[in-house]
Amino acid sequence: MNEILLSDSEKEILEWMWKEDKEYSYRDFAAQFGEESEKGWKKQTLSTFLTRMEQKGVISVRCEGEERFKKRRYFKAALNRQQYDRERARHLLDSYFDGSLNLFMSAFSGGEKLSGKEADELRKFLEDM
Repeated sequence: MNEILLSDSEKEILEWMWKEDKEYSYRDFAAQFGEESEKGWKKQTLSTFLTRMEQKGVISVRCEGEERFKKRRYFKAALNRQQYDRERARHLLDSYFDGSLNLFMSAFSGGEKLSGKEADELRKFLEDM
């Protein structure tokens, strides 16, 4: 998967969607983010965010109804939070540390040795994987 770059507004939408594992109608989004909400986004702005998020693969869209009539569209998060975080972390590791966990850990620790407690926690984490 390519790097997932989301705007702050797109992240906000996705985080709202993660609260419940369900499909959302456009009306749901309009109520949460539209002109009558605290956000006050215009219909076109909200539609643009949803289209971009679909193109980025973070939401899926299901259409209901015939083409000549207005279709109902239902949106669902395509990734859960854990999958999203994993993809972002993998991209960071690949892009900045040549995929090397050793290089990442060295940078993360500032080149200093881990304390005994930190080493034990890391060892436990690796054993539990």
